[in-house]
Amino acid sequence: MEKGWFLHKSQSTNKTKPEPKKHLKKNCGETEKITPSGKVRLFKIALLVVAISFFLYTLYYAIIGTLFLSHFPLVIARLPQFIKSSNPNLQLGLFLFQELSASVGNYLGLVSATFGLSGAVLFFKNDVRYLGQLWKIVLFESLFFLLLFPAALNHLIGTIISTSALLNFYTGVSFLIQTVLIFPALFTLSCKLRKPQNLPPIIKWVCITAPLYVFSFWVRHGFLWVYALSPSSAQNTGLIGVVGSVNSLVTLLVAAIVTSMMVLSFRQKKKVNMRLVGVALILIGSYFFIYDIVSLWVPIYREFLILTDFWMITLTFLGIAVLLNFRNKLKMH
Repeated sequence: MEKGWFLHKSQSTNKTKPEPKKHLKKNCGETEKITPSGKVRLFKIALLVVAISFFLYTLYYAIIGTLFLSHFPLVIARLPQFIKSSNPNLQLGLFLFQELSASVGNYLGLVSATFGLSGAVLFFKNDVRYLGQLWKIVLFESLFFLLLFPAALNHLIGTIISTSALLNFYTGVSFLIQTVLIFPALFTLSCKLRKPQNLPPIIKWVCITAPLYVFSFWVRHGFLWVYALSPSSAQNTGLIGVVGSVNSLVTLLVAAIVTSMMVLSFRQKKKVNMRLVGVALILIGSYFFIYDIVSLWVPIYREFLILTDFWMITLTFLGIAVLLNFRNKLKMH
């Protein structure tokens, strides 16, 4: 991530009369332009907005998880009413493992977001201590995805030994793929980030992690369409339903492809293509923006809105800021 760009000014040896500053006045009718420093500030603000939205999102789920745990005995007592199983003890154990792991995962996600918000504030203040927050953010995020594995077990095994609307094979596959793709890469990256001065292994694992991370989100939301949104196709009639389906199946996939192209470009040219970074961020944010718009007309999308990572809509703002900074860099060279 680039910290900023600096304009080089020639220094005059004539100290008797300083050169007049340019661009201080505007001609009549001329619009004011954002300065390079203003664009860098815009990027910092966008990053701060993303960090705040992620923090509020994880805080919300931590609160929900706490409320759920407070009613956990009642949930366990009523569980047989919702799940009919040929092996009740195993099913109960799987369910307990899933819910307790999910609650811990929610708290770990909040810890990750807290470090993220702290790092974004430090970065906004040009405080290099933000580098020390990066490995913590990635570590706790990796542990969050590791704790999706019990949910994968519950859904995959549960669909074999039990019958319930609470269990779904595709949900289990989705959780399993996310765990396998994201946890090892993020955890390894967090270990490399503990030594920020050693850049080669960090760059290597960023290149591995970024495409896998985006691709796993396509898997997650693609499977959401398969097991939840698509079966309710009767509600998805009309153009808006088609837009929702195309968005669920295509937008994040294209974002993953663009991210992979960015990595390949970097491996070949040893230079980050910031335009591709910006486009990928905009595509990810656009998926959630389109989903929200579709949910206004299609009830089933609205019902499952809570299961989406809706905080990521702010990545659109960050992507635009990245593109503006990229254009600014080109103009200064």
